[in-house]
Amino acid sequence: MSSTKLLLENNHGVLLYKKDFNQESNWRTDDCYKFIYSLQGNIDYQTNRNQITLIDKQFILFNPEDEHKQLAIDDSKFLIELNSSFINEISQSLYPVHHDIQFATSTQKNTQISSWVNFVLDFVRLEKDDIRSMEIFLEHSFTQLAILILKSAIGTHTQDINLNNYETIDPQIHKTIQALKEDYQHSWSLDEMAKIANLSKFQFAHYFKDILGISPYSWLQIYRVIKSQEMLKTTNKTVLNIAMDCGFSSVTVYNQLFKRLYGMTPGAFREMVNK
Repeated sequence: MSSTKLLLENNHGVLLYKKDFNQESNWRTDDCYKFIYSLQGNIDYQTNRNQITLIDKQFILFNPEDEHKQLAIDDSKFLIELNSSFINEISQSLYPVHHDIQFATSTQKNTQISSWVNFVLDFVRLEKDDIRSMEIFLEHSFTQLAILILKSAIGTHTQDINLNNYETIDPQIHKTIQALKEDYQHSWSLDEMAKIANLSKFQFAHYFKDILGISPYSWLQIYRVIKSQEMLKTTNKTVLNIAMDCGFSSVTVYNQLFKRLYGMTPGAFREMVNK
């Protein structure tokens, strides 16, 4: 896209494409969900819980009132701000939840979302001068994105990670993921994971991160958090027992990861969903 900045908005949100700009190092909070996608190069952010680096084709979601700041950016950023009421209205029609969705503060990668971003940018580049077409296009595109992130991005509503599309895209990775999901309580070693994929552990670790955007062990830990969410919602088990049942090495590790992802403890999550 030849323009270095593009700003479009409607009642559901705002689309921003920005290129060749200085870092924005001020802390900020917003009253919307922010979807940030790295088109090329790295983007560094900091929250009050951790520092995050997005690489090519990765995205992150900031929840309303999440405090964050951008530290640095290599090339360009694709950002969409989605109104909180818009996201939660759609979530309530898709999932049996009665609380505002909180997305995990974690880098993620998804082939469908990448395809959506590329399609939107191509359309905008070709049709940006046709105002009426752009209005209609944005109306539908924001709804599409909302559904995509609710279906594929990790959040407090998530019950599983659906990666069935990898069965045809990458059977090796899909086979390994299925094994991890079926025995997520197990204390997996990298050698064991790599053996399922029929790769050396060094090849496997690099390949897995290239495909899914995070390391195999980080993916497994996040999946354990997802499985724990259902237990927090539907059982009276203690947080300690849930941590052990889900394969965490200690309740401290579990609490720290849960809070880093959601900004709240497992106990606070349980109170929120059971109000």
